[in-house]
Amino acid sequence: MTTQFADVDTGLVKQGTELPVRCEIIAVARAPQAAVAAAVVGVAKKLQEAGGEIAAQPGVLVPNIESALDQASDITVSHGMLIAPYLWGGPSPQVEEEDRLTLGLQLIMLTHAEYAYAVEEGVAAMQQAVAESNIDILDWTRADS
Repeated sequence: MTTQFADVDTGLVKQGTELPVRCEIIAVARAPQAAVAAAVVGVAKKLQEAGGEIAAQPGVLVPNIESALDQASDITVSHGMLIAPYLWGGPSPQVEEEDRLTLGLQLIMLTHAEYAYAVEEGVAAMQQAVAESNIDILDWTRADS
């Protein structure tokens, strides 16, 4: 699935050039496909509506995505954290075209407590805590503690 978010100009350019940098948002989870799609579309919509005020780049937190998720389910995550994709075990794929560079941007969904930690301590600290505490970020029904 694609949100066609790469068509949205967020004001980013390739360092040292005028080449616009765009991204496509991806997510992986053990959650219903409709919820994952809703989260990706919800984040893309928030970023687009922000008109560049929220950068579409790794290290950015996107609060309050829960309205896009199916609240009837047991999903406990409701905030987004954007990171460089780690899915391929190496460099992230890039698509360089004549008029833009498109990168993948991975959406990690956080609980309220995890989001508060990321806001207070930073995204890098949150990523380290995920690794050290073996937090299963693919489980969107994990406890909010």
